[in-house]
Amino acid sequence: METTNLSDIKNLEAVVTHLKKELAEVKNSGASFKNATSFSYSPGYTFPGNLPTELYYAPTPGTPALSDIFTIRQGIRTDEYLVLVSYLDKILAATTGCSPTYTTAGTLSDRKITVGKFSANLQWCKSDFISTASALSNDPKFVADGLDGYEVTAAVRKMWVDTMVDAMRRDIFRLAFLANDSSPSTFWNVIDGLMVKLYDANASYCVKRVSNSFGNNQNTVLVADEALAVFQNLFRNSQIPLMQLPPSEKVFWCTGAVYANLLESYQSSTRSGSEAQFRTLTNGETVLMFNGIEVRPLWMLDSVLSSDTTCPWYGNIRNLIIYTPKASSRFFNLVS
Repeated sequence: METTNLSDIKNLEAVVTHLKKELAEVKNSGASFKNATSFSYSPGYTFPGNLPTELYYAPTPGTPALSDIFTIRQGIRTDEYLVLVSYLDKILAATTGCSPTYTTAGTLSDRKITVGKFSANLQWCKSDFISTASALSNDPKFVADGLDGYEVTAAVRKMWVDTMVDAMRRDIFRLAFLANDSSPSTFWNVIDGLMVKLYDANASYCVKRVSNSFGNNQNTVLVADEALAVFQNLFRNSQIPLMQLPPSEKVFWCTGAVYANLLESYQSSTRSGSEAQFRTLTNGETVLMFNGIEVRPLWMLDSVLSSDTTCPWYGNIRNLIIYTPKASSRFFNLVS
C-alpha cells in the first residue's frame, strides 16, 4: 500500500488555492474559457444495438508533391530576395582601338519570396471526446481504462496525425497557389501565392500571359475542344527560351476540367476516327501529352475555384494552364 506524506497534501492544497485565485482573477477580467477542438461529432443514428468502432476516413482531393511544382527553400525565417541575373545582349561592337566605349548590356535584379506565419488548432479535449464519441470512448483502444484514460491513446493520436497532416497538405497547396495577402480572409491573406505572381504581377516576374479566353465564372463549363484551342495558342505564343527546351523538360499544369476537356478532344471521333482515337476512348490515358509535353491536372484547384466563396480568385478564375519547365529541369524557375 502506498502512503501519502502530510506535506504533500499541504503542497497540493496550496496549488489548488493558487489556481482558484488565478481563475477568479480571469473571470473578474471578463475573459471566458472555450474548449479548443478540431473535431465535433454529430451521430446520425438511434442506438441500433451494435456500434462498431472502426474509423473510416472520408476521401479528400489529392495534390501532387509541392516539389514537383516548386523548388522548396527551407529555413527561411523572414522574407528572402533571390538575385535574378538577366542575359547579356548585343555586347559586340565595332572596335575603337585603344579607347573602347563600354555599354551596359545586362542587369542584376531580384525577386522576393514572402514568408507567412501559420498556426493550426491541434487540440481535442478528452472530455469532449468521451461525451461526443461515446461508442469509441467505450473502446479501450481510444480511451484507456482507469487513470490511463487521461493520456491520449495511440489510436486517437493516429487519427489526429492522419487527419491533421492531410488537412495541412491541402491547405499548404491551396495557399501556395491561390493566397493573396490583400484578401479579407484570415486563411487566404497570409502570403501572396503563385497566381498573384503569374497573373497580377506577371510583368515583374518574367511571365508571359498568353490569353484569358477561359470563362471566369465559378460555374463555367468548357465547350468541346476549348482546352485544345487554348493549349495550341499557349504553345504557339510562349516565350522563345521556353519553346526551345526539349519537350521532356517541360510540363503543362492545368485544372482538372481542362485536362478532362483535352482528353475528350483526343477521344472525339469527329477529329480523327482512327484506331488510336478508339484506344484512347476505350482504355483512357495514364499520362496525357500535348506536342510531346506532359499535361498534369491539379484537381485541388477545381475543388477550390468552383466552390470556395472566400477564395480571392473565386468568380475571377475557374480554369487555367501553366506552361513551365519541369522541376527536374536545370531551367526550372518556380520557387516556394
